Amino acid sequence: MIRNNRGSQSIEMLITLPLILMLFFMVVEMGFIMYDFVAVNYTANSMAVQAATQGCFTQDIRDSGANYIRTWTTGGHNIGINASATIPAPSENTAVIWGPSSGQKFNRGQMIEVGIIYPIKFKTFVMKGLSWMVDEEKLYLRSNASAMSEIFIE
Repeated sequence: MIRNNRGSQSIEMLITLPLILMLFFMVVEMGFIMYDFVAVNYTANSMAVQAATQGCFTQDIRDSGANYIRTWTTGGHNIGINASATIPAPSENTAVIWGPSSGQKFNRGQMIEVGIIYPIKFKTFVMKGLSWMVDEEKLYLRSNASAMSEIFIE
């Protein structure tokens, strides 16, 4: 009638610990993704405002955006940055800053649209068979921003 319960707590821990760890690391990875998204979104918005105040999307604005991405994102120093694109096309291991060409002028009231496509790698836990594995997935963060030109061109 008296049963031996020794070891039952260890078995319960072996079942629940991987799930708790998986949840914890998923929260940490999502935190890094959200941080990168905020940095990319801020960069796109500030580039659009700078372009609106100058009336064109110059190479200096593109370079300052590339520098901000390189400095303030979690993986910016490990990827390349294409700061001369005119169309939004994702690229493997390269952040793409796109917008109108540098020579194009915008008169007061015209919209200037710029954007960034930023590749990010994040880790997920996958159960294959009876074992847990860590898999790496790729995601592209995209941010567009528009601003009206403030310069009157005669």
